[in-house]
Amino acid sequence: MNHSLSCPRCNSTRIATRDYARKAGGALGAAAGAAGSATAALGGAEAGAALGMVAGPVGSIFGGLAGALMGALFGGAAGCAAGTAVGEQIDTHVLDNYECNACGHNFGQPRSF
Repeated sequence: MNHSLSCPRCNSTRIATRDYARKAGGALGAAAGAAGSATAALGGAEAGAALGMVAGPVGSIFGGLAGALMGALFGGAAGCAAGTAVGEQIDTHVLDNYECNACGHNFGQPRSF
């Protein structure tokens, strides 16, 4: 909630942010990052399987799965962070990101030149 803003329609200071682009960007970025990290996940699976061989075949299987999972998680986290940052810029500079809790009016950030 940003108390320094007021609604241009009713002058209320009860303003909330909607953050639609930030939320969508984070979700899309996480999905793209996880999918795009397939190569890293496969590399992690190979490394995990090699390290798991110390514990035998079962260790190799669990090591491979853990390595693949870690690769996908790291890729998803990086994609989520990037998508959230892009979405935040869209919310701030393109969309009407503010909503008045008093009258329901949506408006963008006031431009300062």
